[in-house]
Amino acid sequence: MSLSIPNLAAGTLLLAVTAYSVAGGVDFGAGIWDLIAGPGERGRRARELIDHAMAPVWEVNNVWLAFAIVVCWTAFPPLFQAVFLNLYPLFTLALIGLILRGAFFAFRHIAENPREHRAADLVFGISSVLTPFFFAACLGAIASGRVTTGPPPSVWEMCISPMSISFGLVSVAATAWSGAVFLVGDARRAAPDLVDYFRSRALWATGILIAVGTVALAAILFERPQLLAAMFTTPALVFVLAVMVLTPAAAILIWRRVFRWYRLLTVAGVGSLVVAWGVAQAPYLLPGRLTIDQAASSQPALILVLAVAAAVVLVVGPAFGLLIYLDQRTGLESPES
Repeated sequence: MSLSIPNLAAGTLLLAVTAYSVAGGVDFGAGIWDLIAGPGERGRRARELIDHAMAPVWEVNNVWLAFAIVVCWTAFPPLFQAVFLNLYPLFTLALIGLILRGAFFAFRHIAENPREHRAADLVFGISSVLTPFFFAACLGAIASGRVTTGPPPSVWEMCISPMSISFGLVSVAATAWSGAVFLVGDARRAAPDLVDYFRSRALWATGILIAVGTVALAAILFERPQLLAAMFTTPALVFVLAVMVLTPAAAILIWRRVFRWYRLLTVAGVGSLVVAWGVAQAPYLLPGRLTIDQAASSQPALILVLAVAAAVVLVVGPAFGLLIYLDQRTGLESPES
């Protein structure tokens, strides 16, 4: 693709989706492990560490979701209209999950008895599974080519397909993987006795992600073979190969207890997974129906979007980086606080 203004705006939208998938995915993954931590002392200690790891950064990740939505409706209004008209059940479920997740993450800290605390834990954990599933299911529905530019003949036909389900499962597996990997690092800093606990879960999650990813490739071959071909014959191949290399590389480092670079490889692997889909689908925003140029707003509007995006990166980026640095290097609070 050429570096035209519409293509730059589309790249900005893809990067915003990728940023939310990576940063938000780590927190969703932590919630998944919170859900299945189990009772007993080990489960309680694991949940304490998850609280400690999430508390400083979990809410800031939603900046990238809001940013992606704003870029979509201002830079590509026909895309925004078509996607939300066709896929509103999936987005509704994802947003309900997002709200419940945030609310019950807060509620469980003020629960007055064990039953209320457990109920809040349960809602928080289940929402951590459902939210990434339904968000990714939207991407799968888009990638399948089912989404139309007008009113759909059947909303559920748009929402339920092999690709939407497989994308959702890949998202859950990827978030569980990245969450476990980052919790290994948090455990090394704040709770050394839990390092092996999350290390084993990271290794299991790697295997599950590889298996589910293979199933997703089969679903793409079945429903949208053109997309699968593009993933291996266009610049998307670079990102596909990155996923194939970085995922086992991070797992090998964790397995060998080489606690260097493994989180960076994980971030790059999850990010490459999202970018591979976006690049393979280009120049279409809705495969076979709507290209980037057809959906783009006027050039002045796109220039304004790009200027705002640059300002957001310059303002939010360093602040976000500083927050992550302080959290990972020094700790902003102790698990006992």
